[in-house]
Amino acid sequence: MQEKEYDAEVQILGTILHLNIVKLLCCISNEKSMFLVYEYMENRSLDRWLHGNKRGSLVTNSVHHSVLDWPRRMHIAVGAAQGLCYMHHSCSPSIIHRDVKTSNILLDSEFNAKIADFGFAKMLGKQGEADTMSVVAGTFGYMAPEYAHTTKVDEKIDVYSFGVVLLELVTGREAKEGDDNTCLAEWAWRQLIQDGNRIDNALDEDVKEPCYLDEMMMVFKLGLMCTGTLPASRPPMKDVLQILLRNGSLQAYKEKIVQTENDVAPLLTATTDYFASKKGSRKKRTSDITDEVHSLASIV
Repeated sequence: MQEKEYDAEVQILGTILHLNIVKLLCCISNEKSMFLVYEYMENRSLDRWLHGNKRGSLVTNSVHHSVLDWPRRMHIAVGAAQGLCYMHHSCSPSIIHRDVKTSNILLDSEFNAKIADFGFAKMLGKQGEADTMSVVAGTFGYMAPEYAHTTKVDEKIDVYSFGVVLLELVTGREAKEGDDNTCLAEWAWRQLIQDGNRIDNALDEDVKEPCYLDEMMMVFKLGLMCTGTLPASRPPMKDVLQILLRNGSLQAYKEKIVQTENDVAPLLTATTDYFASKKGSRKKRTSDITDEVHSLASIV
Protein backbone atom coordinates (compact mmCIF):
# COMPACT_ATOMS: atom_id res chain seq x y z
CA MET A 1 0.00 0.00 0.00
CA GLN A 2 1.30 3.46 -0.93
CA GLU A 3 1.62 6.05 1.84
CA LYS A 4 -0.99 8.27 0.15
CA GLU A 5 -3.51 5.41 0.06
CA TYR A 6 -2.73 4.52 3.67
CA ASP A 7 -3.34 8.10 4.79
CA ALA A 8 -6.62 8.30 2.84
CA GLU A 9 -7.85 5.04 4.39
CA VAL A 10 -7.03 6.18 7.92
CA GLN A 11 -8.45 9.67 7.45
CA ILE A 12 -11.78 8.55 6.01
CA LEU A 13 -12.46 5.36 7.95
CA GLY A 14 -11.34 7.11 11.12
CA THR A 15 -14.09 9.70 10.79
CA ILE A 16 -17.11 7.70 9.60
CA LEU A 17 -19.11 4.84 11.07
CA HIS A 18 -21.86 2.92 9.31
CA LEU A 19 -23.21 -0.62 9.37
CA ASN A 20 -22.40 -1.08 5.70
CA ILE A 21 -18.87 0.31 5.78
CA VAL A 22 -16.03 -1.87 7.05
CA LYS A 23 -14.69 -0.89 10.50
CA LEU A 24 -11.06 0.12 10.86
CA LEU A 25 -9.91 -1.22 14.24
CA CYS A 26 -6.40 0.18 14.36
CA CYS A 27 -3.49 1.43 12.27
CA ILE A 28 0.23 0.85 12.83
CA SER A 29 3.08 2.45 10.93
CA ASN A 30 6.80 3.05 11.18
CA GLU A 31 9.59 3.91 8.81
CA LYS A 32 9.53 0.49 7.14
CA SER A 33 5.94 -0.72 7.19
CA MET A 34 2.28 0.27 7.42
CA PHE A 35 -0.52 -1.93 8.75
CA LEU A 36 -4.28 -1.53 8.92
CA VAL A 37 -6.46 -3.87 10.98
CA TYR A 38 -10.13 -4.24 10.04
CA GLU A 39 -13.04 -6.17 11.46
CA TYR A 40 -13.06 -9.81 10.37
CA MET A 41 -15.40 -10.57 7.47
CA GLU A 42 -16.21 -14.29 7.50
CA ASN A 43 -17.49 -14.56 3.94
CA ARG A 44 -14.74 -12.46 2.40
CA SER A 45 -15.58 -10.63 -0.84
CA LEU A 46 -18.59 -10.62 -3.13
CA ASP A 47 -16.17 -11.17 -6.01
CA ARG A 48 -15.16 -14.59 -4.65
CA TRP A 49 -18.78 -15.68 -4.35
CA LEU A 50 -19.80 -14.54 -7.81
CA HIS A 51 -16.68 -15.45 -9.78
CA GLY A 52 -14.50 -17.67 -7.58
CA ASN A 53 -15.62 -20.93 -9.17
CA LYS A 54 -14.70 -19.70 -12.63
CA ARG A 55 -11.17 -19.01 -11.42
CA GLY A 56 -10.85 -22.29 -9.56
CA SER A 57 -10.99 -20.73 -6.09
CA LEU A 58 -13.96 -22.36 -4.40
CA VAL A 59 -15.60 -20.62 -1.46
CA THR A 60 -15.40 -22.79 1.63
CA ASN A 61 -17.31 -22.07 4.79
CA SER A 62 -20.48 -23.16 6.56
CA VAL A 63 -22.50 -22.70 3.38
CA HIS A 64 -22.52 -25.99 1.49
CA HIS A 65 -22.57 -24.48 -1.98
CA SER A 66 -20.77 -21.62 -3.63
CA VAL A 67 -23.67 -20.10 -5.54
CA LEU A 68 -25.35 -17.10 -3.97
CA ASP A 69 -29.11 -17.43 -4.30
CA TRP A 70 -31.07 -14.46 -5.56
CA PRO A 71 -32.51 -13.24 -2.20
CA ARG A 72 -28.97 -13.07 -0.79
CA ARG A 73 -27.79 -11.16 -3.85
CA MET A 74 -30.56 -8.63 -3.34
CA HIS A 75 -29.69 -8.33 0.34
CA ILE A 76 -26.08 -7.61 -0.61
CA ALA A 77 -27.14 -5.05 -3.22
CA VAL A 78 -29.21 -3.18 -0.64
CA GLY A 79 -26.41 -3.20 1.93
CA ALA A 80 -23.83 -1.89 -0.52
CA ALA A 81 -26.27 0.75 -1.78
CA GLN A 82 -26.91 1.89 1.77
CA GLY A 83 -23.20 2.28 2.47
CA LEU A 84 -22.70 4.37 -0.68
CA CYS A 85 -25.84 6.37 0.03
CA TYR A 86 -24.46 7.31 3.45
CA MET A 87 -21.15 8.38 1.92
CA HIS A 88 -22.78 10.49 -0.79
CA HIS A 89 -25.72 12.04 1.04
CA SER A 90 -25.07 11.99 4.78
CA CYS A 91 -21.37 12.82 4.99
CA SER A 92 -20.28 16.44 4.76
CA PRO A 93 -18.38 16.83 2.57
CA SER A 94 -19.45 13.87 0.44
CA ILE A 95 -17.09 10.92 0.15
CA ILE A 96 -16.46 9.44 -3.29
CA HIS A 97 -15.04 5.91 -3.18
CA ARG A 98 -13.61 5.88 -6.74
CA ASP A 99 -13.10 2.10 -6.80
CA VAL A 100 -16.47 0.46 -6.15
CA LYS A 101 -16.28 -3.17 -7.31
CA THR A 102 -17.25 -6.64 -6.12
CA SER A 103 -13.81 -7.31 -4.58
CA ASN A 104 -14.27 -4.18 -2.43
CA ILE A 105 -17.65 -5.33 -1.12
CA LEU A 106 -17.01 -7.59 1.87
CA LEU A 107 -19.52 -9.96 3.49
CA ASP A 108 -19.91 -10.85 7.15
CA SER A 109 -21.27 -14.12 8.53
CA GLU A 110 -24.85 -13.13 7.64
CA PHE A 111 -23.91 -11.81 4.19
CA ASN A 112 -24.31 -8.19 5.21
CA ALA A 113 -22.38 -6.10 2.71
CA LYS A 114 -19.70 -3.64 3.78
CA ILE A 115 -17.84 -1.24 1.53
CA ALA A 116 -14.06 -1.58 1.93
CA ASP A 117 -10.74 -0.29 0.56
CA PHE A 118 -10.82 3.50 0.78
CA GLY A 119 -7.29 4.01 -0.52
CA PHE A 120 -8.58 5.86 -3.60
CA ALA A 121 -11.45 7.60 -1.81
CA LYS A 122 -11.85 11.35 -2.04
CA MET A 123 -13.68 13.87 0.11
CA LEU A 124 -15.19 16.50 -2.14
CA GLY A 125 -13.93 20.00 -1.54
CA LYS A 126 -17.38 21.57 -1.76
CA GLN A 127 -20.72 19.85 -1.39
CA GLY A 128 -22.30 19.15 -4.77
CA GLU A 129 -19.25 20.17 -6.81
CA ALA A 130 -16.88 17.91 -8.73
CA ASP A 131 -13.16 17.78 -7.96
CA THR A 132 -10.44 17.30 -10.54
CA MET A 133 -7.85 14.61 -9.84
CA SER A 134 -4.28 14.59 -11.09
CA VAL A 135 -4.33 10.80 -11.53
CA VAL A 136 -7.14 8.52 -12.66
CA ALA A 137 -7.77 5.66 -10.21
CA GLY A 138 -10.09 2.72 -10.58
CA THR A 139 -10.55 -0.65 -12.26
CA PHE A 140 -11.32 -1.49 -15.88
CA GLY A 141 -14.95 -2.33 -16.38
CA TYR A 142 -16.07 -0.24 -13.43
CA MET A 143 -14.82 3.22 -14.39
CA ALA A 144 -17.34 5.74 -15.67
CA PRO A 145 -16.50 6.79 -19.26
CA GLU A 146 -16.28 10.51 -18.47
CA TYR A 147 -13.85 9.97 -15.59
CA ALA A 148 -10.99 8.74 -17.77
CA HIS A 149 -11.37 11.73 -20.10
CA THR A 150 -11.95 14.58 -17.65
CA THR A 151 -10.41 13.23 -14.38
CA LYS A 152 -13.31 14.93 -12.58
CA VAL A 153 -14.86 13.03 -9.69
CA ASP A 154 -18.31 13.33 -8.21
CA GLU A 155 -20.96 10.96 -6.88
CA LYS A 156 -21.98 9.81 -10.36
CA ILE A 157 -18.75 7.89 -10.96
CA ASP A 158 -19.60 5.71 -7.94
CA VAL A 159 -23.16 5.30 -9.23
CA TYR A 160 -21.76 4.01 -12.52
CA SER A 161 -19.51 1.51 -10.73
CA PHE A 162 -22.38 0.34 -8.54
CA GLY A 163 -24.48 -0.16 -11.67
CA VAL A 164 -21.80 -2.54 -12.95
CA VAL A 165 -21.97 -4.42 -9.62
CA LEU A 166 -25.74 -4.77 -10.08
CA LEU A 167 -25.18 -6.17 -13.57
CA GLU A 168 -22.68 -8.67 -12.15
CA LEU A 169 -25.18 -9.77 -9.51
CA VAL A 170 -27.95 -10.31 -12.04
CA THR A 171 -25.97 -11.79 -14.96
CA GLY A 172 -23.22 -13.68 -13.15
CA ARG A 173 -20.67 -12.14 -15.54
CA GLU A 174 -17.52 -10.26 -14.55
CA ALA A 175 -17.19 -6.51 -15.09
CA LYS A 176 -14.61 -6.99 -17.83
CA GLU A 177 -16.59 -9.81 -19.44
CA GLY A 178 -18.55 -8.43 -22.38
CA ASP A 179 -17.91 -9.34 -26.00
CA ASP A 180 -15.93 -7.86 -28.90
CA ASN A 181 -13.46 -6.33 -26.43
CA THR A 182 -16.17 -4.47 -24.52
CA CYS A 183 -16.99 -4.45 -20.83
CA LEU A 184 -20.08 -5.81 -19.10
CA ALA A 185 -21.98 -2.49 -19.13
CA GLU A 186 -21.72 -2.18 -22.92
CA TRP A 187 -22.66 -5.82 -23.35
CA ALA A 188 -25.74 -5.35 -21.15
CA TRP A 189 -26.91 -2.32 -23.14
CA ARG A 190 -26.63 -4.34 -26.35
CA GLN A 191 -28.72 -7.15 -24.89
CA LEU A 192 -31.56 -4.72 -24.37
CA ILE A 193 -31.30 -3.44 -27.93
CA GLN A 194 -31.00 -6.83 -29.56
CA ASP A 195 -33.48 -8.83 -27.47
CA GLY A 196 -35.95 -6.14 -26.45
CA ASN A 197 -38.29 -7.58 -23.84
CA ARG A 198 -36.35 -10.85 -23.84
CA ILE A 199 -33.60 -9.55 -21.56
CA ASP A 200 -34.23 -12.57 -19.35
CA ASN A 201 -31.83 -14.35 -21.72
CA ALA A 202 -29.03 -12.28 -20.17
CA LEU A 203 -29.81 -13.30 -16.58
CA ASP A 204 -27.70 -15.72 -14.54
CA GLU A 205 -28.99 -19.25 -15.14
CA ASP A 206 -27.67 -20.38 -11.74
CA VAL A 207 -30.28 -18.31 -9.89
CA LYS A 208 -32.93 -17.56 -12.51
CA GLU A 209 -36.20 -18.98 -11.25
CA PRO A 210 -39.74 -17.96 -12.28
CA CYS A 211 -40.47 -16.43 -8.86
CA TYR A 212 -37.43 -14.13 -9.16
CA LEU A 213 -37.66 -13.26 -12.85
CA ASP A 214 -39.46 -9.91 -12.59
CA GLU A 215 -37.18 -8.75 -9.82
CA MET A 216 -34.05 -9.79 -11.68
CA MET A 217 -35.17 -7.94 -14.80
CA MET A 218 -35.82 -4.86 -12.69
CA VAL A 219 -32.28 -5.00 -11.27
CA PHE A 220 -30.89 -5.48 -14.78
CA LYS A 221 -32.67 -2.30 -15.91
CA LEU A 222 -31.56 -0.46 -12.78
CA GLY A 223 -27.99 -1.43 -13.64
CA LEU A 224 -28.54 0.14 -17.07
CA MET A 225 -29.88 3.31 -15.48
CA CYS A 226 -26.78 3.58 -13.31
CA THR A 227 -24.40 2.99 -16.24
CA GLY A 228 -25.88 5.63 -18.53
CA THR A 229 -23.28 7.38 -20.68
CA LEU A 230 -24.16 10.85 -19.42
CA PRO A 231 -23.64 11.44 -15.67
CA ALA A 232 -26.84 13.50 -15.50
CA SER A 233 -28.82 10.46 -16.66
CA ARG A 234 -27.76 8.37 -13.66
CA PRO A 235 -29.95 8.40 -10.54
CA PRO A 236 -28.40 9.46 -7.21
CA MET A 237 -27.66 6.67 -4.76
CA LYS A 238 -30.56 7.65 -2.50
CA ASP A 239 -32.95 6.83 -5.35
CA VAL A 240 -31.11 3.66 -6.33
CA LEU A 241 -31.52 2.48 -2.74
CA GLN A 242 -35.20 3.29 -2.68
CA ILE A 243 -35.80 1.38 -5.91
CA LEU A 244 -34.13 -1.69 -4.43
CA LEU A 245 -36.09 -1.39 -1.18
CA ARG A 246 -39.42 -1.23 -2.97
CA ASN A 247 -39.21 -4.89 -3.98
CA GLY A 248 -41.56 -7.27 -2.22
CA SER A 249 -39.02 -10.05 -1.66
CA LEU A 250 -36.92 -7.68 0.44
CA GLN A 251 -39.55 -7.13 3.11
CA ALA A 252 -37.87 -9.60 5.47
CA TYR A 253 -34.59 -7.75 5.18
CA LYS A 254 -35.97 -4.27 5.72
CA GLU A 255 -36.32 -4.80 9.46
CA LYS A 256 -32.58 -5.56 9.66
CA ILE A 257 -31.54 -2.39 7.88
CA VAL A 258 -30.84 0.27 10.50
CA GLN A 259 -30.57 3.72 8.95
CA THR A 260 -29.29 5.60 11.98
CA GLU A 261 -27.27 8.09 9.99
CA ASN A 262 -28.92 7.89 6.61
CA ASP A 263 -31.96 10.02 5.94
CA VAL A 264 -32.99 8.73 2.55
CA ALA A 265 -35.12 11.00 0.38
CA PRO A 266 -38.23 9.57 -1.29
CA LEU A 267 -37.88 8.00 -4.70
CA LEU A 268 -38.46 10.44 -7.52
CA THR A 269 -42.01 10.10 -8.76
CA ALA A 270 -40.92 9.56 -12.33
CA THR A 271 -37.81 8.05 -13.87
CA THR A 272 -38.36 9.94 -17.10
CA ASP A 273 -36.22 12.86 -15.93
CA TYR A 274 -33.23 10.53 -15.61
CA PHE A 275 -33.30 9.90 -19.31
CA ALA A 276 -34.22 13.34 -20.62
CA SER A 277 -30.57 14.14 -21.18
CA LYS A 278 -29.87 10.81 -22.88
CA LYS A 279 -31.42 11.87 -26.18
CA GLY A 280 -28.95 11.26 -28.94
CA SER A 281 -26.18 10.12 -26.57
CA ARG A 282 -26.17 6.51 -27.69
CA LYS A 283 -27.12 6.92 -31.37
CA LYS A 284 -29.68 4.28 -32.24
CA ARG A 285 -29.67 2.80 -28.74
CA THR A 286 -31.55 5.68 -27.09
CA SER A 287 -34.54 5.62 -29.40
CA ASP A 288 -34.69 1.83 -29.23
CA ILE A 289 -34.63 1.45 -25.46
CA THR A 290 -36.21 4.57 -23.92
CA ASP A 291 -39.66 3.01 -23.53
CA GLU A 292 -38.18 -0.23 -22.24
CA VAL A 293 -36.13 1.43 -19.50
CA HIS A 294 -38.94 3.78 -18.55
CA SER A 295 -41.05 0.72 -17.81
CA LEU A 296 -38.92 0.33 -14.69
CA ALA A 297 -41.16 2.87 -13.02
CA SER A 298 -44.11 0.49 -13.24
CA ILE A 299 -42.07 -2.35 -11.76
CA VAL A 300 -40.91 -0.47 -8.69
